[in-house]
Amino acid sequence: MVRNLDQVIDWSIRAHSTIGYFAVLYKKSTLAVRNALVKGKFRDAERMQRFDAVFAQRYFDALNAYFHPSESGRLTLPWEVAFVGHTETGATMLQHMVAGLSAHINFDLGIAAVEVTEPAEQGDFEYDFNLINDIVAEQIRDMLDAVERLSPGVLWLRRLIPNEVRVIGKTLVAFRTAGFRYAAFIVLHPDQARERTVSHEAWTAIIGDWYLHPTKKRALQFAALPMLVRTIAKRENPDVAANLRALDAVPVTRERVNA
Repeated sequence: MVRNLDQVIDWSIRAHSTIGYFAVLYKKSTLAVRNALVKGKFRDAERMQRFDAVFAQRYFDALNAYFHPSESGRLTLPWEVAFVGHTETGATMLQHMVAGLSAHINFDLGIAAVEVTEPAEQGDFEYDFNLINDIVAEQIRDMLDAVERLSPGVLWLRRLIPNEVRVIGKTLVAFRTAGFRYAAFIVLHPDQARERTVSHEAWTAIIGDWYLHPTKKRALQFAALPMLVRTIAKRENPDVAANLRALDAVPVTRERVNA
């Protein structure tokens, strides 16, 4: 899995593609989850290994569907929004990361959860499920410092949002809650799975699009965000390859998450 992510990152560096921003974050999170598995932090390590593999495969399937549409399955809308967004020169590296997180956690996570769990296992799985999200949050915390060095305007965003780590945590909680509720619904109501999946896929795509194109009209409580994003983008290092190399060099956080 890590080798595949390295291939995505290497290609992104060569192509100067912002698709690599989420891949770098995903690689850090994958390595951190592996560390947690080795340390016995999950209640059911074997199931979480299966889940990790199924979950990651959805990302790789989405990449293949985007780059090789005639050879692969259908590209889901959340990933189409995120991948098409890599051509958006005005979006910042943080926007690309969050759009990828939204697609993978809001949508993919629930589907992967259904594949590896039975209804009776939901309690224990939810505990391990939440732990994975805590691990991801820890990686984002450390990545922010590296992003700030490459995108000085991010400092203004961090000052504007007191305790940005908590905000990140709340965002991930919202993502995982949506993903888990979706998974629970289609497990309990398999006859309505298709209808719910279509609705959830469309909703997640809309959320991802807003992260890439925030507007006053779509979120009045964040009226200043569009202007702030434009300001951050102007000061961000435009060398995508150099940014990816710097982010890929950020060490994995290992010690803050407690089971």
